[in-house]
Amino acid sequence: MKTTRPAQDDLRAGNKPSASQSQGNAQARPQAILWNTPELAAYLNVKEGTIRYWVHVKYIPHIKFQSLVRFRKTDIDTWLDTRTAPGRLTTAKKVSEEILEDIQARPRRGRLPRAKL
Repeated sequence: MKTTRPAQDDLRAGNKPSASQSQGNAQARPQAILWNTPELAAYLNVKEGTIRYWVHVKYIPHIKFQSLVRFRKTDIDTWLDTRTAPGRLTTAKKVSEEILEDIQARPRRGRLPRAKL
């Protein structure tokens, strides 16, 4: 029977086993990109304290390794997609016309003209 485990002498010499040797029959899982707090803060353009608070209140998806907090890029992108607001369906010109019509339809504020006696 053939073993997939390298000999101890190979490990001591610094020879690393190949991917097929180390995983045996298991399927290779694609590597997930993990970010720390400063990297995620730069990606989202927010302060690190904001990220820490979001972790504290469990607002943002995260992974904890003992005292370390890491964020998976795919989880963050999915989280952002769920919080994306739909865009406006009307054009800016249409919106400005509606505002102008609304202003013109309002009664004027201020003093009424004095009645002549």
